[in-house]
Amino acid sequence: MEIDHIIFLIHPCCYEPLAPEVVRRDNLQLFVECEREVKKRWLAGLADRPANTLLVQLGGPVALRDIAIEYLGASAVFYPQSEFPADGSLSEYYRRLTAEFNTHITANALTFDPATVASELWGESFEGCVPGYGGAFAEYLNLRQSPKMRFEMTVYDSRFLFKARHWELIPLANSDVEAWIFECHDGTGAAMFQARRTAQWIDERRVHLQLDDKRLQVCDKQGYTLWPQTPWEKGKAEAVLPYSMTLKDCNWRWVRSVGMPFGSFREVIGAASLTAKENG
Repeated sequence: MEIDHIIFLIHPCCYEPLAPEVVRRDNLQLFVECEREVKKRWLAGLADRPANTLLVQLGGPVALRDIAIEYLGASAVFYPQSEFPADGSLSEYYRRLTAEFNTHITANALTFDPATVASELWGESFEGCVPGYGGAFAEYLNLRQSPKMRFEMTVYDSRFLFKARHWELIPLANSDVEAWIFECHDGTGAAMFQARRTAQWIDERRVHLQLDDKRLQVCDKQGYTLWPQTPWEKGKAEAVLPYSMTLKDCNWRWVRSVGMPFGSFREVIGAASLTAKENG
């Protein structure tokens, strides 16, 4: 069978096995409920899949894999078993996953054209493993078409995305990098940069921005402020300053607008540039 569409389902159902007391203790109910809704979409999407689709399910319940097999057939479901290297080498793990993928393709008489095959990203989380492994699969399989991030098919880690008003993506010119920008429920903005055809967790390219230290912040997924180092205070001069971060750091950093209209925030994010490596 010629595969013309690949779904990368990354680490599904992370919250499903948690005991109720753990959910209460760690205040995870928001994510449990989000995952339940997204799982319904996964199942509906598999039931109504495009023709000639291959599902790559990295981790997650065997029961979910078995449902996928019912919909797609065993040959069209790849459930990797590669062990994570003891030394923590991501590049070695990606190599193992790729070798196992190629074995599955050959053993099941499947073919695909890396230049034309379409693909999309589902799973958990939107800000972590989905772009991390999604980009790695794209790079190591030499996919020429960027996988499509399906935000509605992911579970997020950042609470401020709850009930976001809308989201959009801004491609960075002449690259595989996308800026995902959200208008949050309280009117603030949030933006994250993701690589689509590289293994982002080991990607040393840098994103460069010009950030207003009064109106913008850089934070992690829990909302902890990383930049500026000290908060703006009344009487302090407002300044627009250069800020850069590697793509491997972008996987857990957000740019947040706390005092800037969303349209202006979009312009700041859209003006970002990319360099191959850190200057100097």
